[in-house]
Amino acid sequence: MTISVQAVRSEQFDSWLRLRTAIYTGVDHTFHEQEMRQFMADDSKECFLAEIEGGAVCGMIEVSLRNVVDGCLSSPVGYVEGIYVDPRQRGLGLSRQLLHRAEQWSREQGCTEIATDAELDNESAQRFHEHLGFTETYRIVEYRKRL
Repeated sequence: MTISVQAVRSEQFDSWLRLRTAIYTGVDHTFHEQEMRQFMADDSKECFLAEIEGGAVCGMIEVSLRNVVDGCLSSPVGYVEGIYVDPRQRGLGLSRQLLHRAEQWSREQGCTEIATDAELDNESAQRFHEHLGFTETYRIVEYRKRL
């Protein structure tokens, strides 16, 4: 099976939206579309899509540059904002290929580290990230206060 991992193109917005909807639950389409436009317009963010033979989009990884990341000593840091592979395409190594492309992009941006996160109660996501070679650095609950 031939797999291609490339930066998202505007004509792939529907496929990208489908994948985003699967990973970021509870977010409406308007928010997704606004954030997708930001990704397309911002050089410090990128989305890569995985396509299998015939052009079917079956996975995505969104990566950005962050100036400060807990547990990292360098700046900027490549940051995996989200990664998703369609359930019927899992087990084919797509996640590794997507992560490899995000790592390559991060290096091209001058990064020496890449980081990500998982919800405290999402143990399967934690195991997934560890399987891809990430090392846990902190466990925290973040807060904010509107001014």
